[in-house]
Amino acid sequence: MTEPQTPAAEPPVTGVAEIDDALAAVRLDGPVSEHHQQLSAAVEVLQRALRSPQQ
Repeated sequence: MTEPQTPAAEPPVTGVAEIDDALAAVRLDGPVSEHHQQLSAAVEVLQRALRSPQQ
């Protein structure tokens, strides 16, 4: 017996393409060993965007 499939939640949209792309790339349904790398990459993009915001 398989569990029912639930639709994946859409990633948040910020309006900043780099941030939106980084958040969309995070997949926490795969191997746990990959979560840290994905989250670290997303945090780096967020930090860059906060350090030098585009106007």
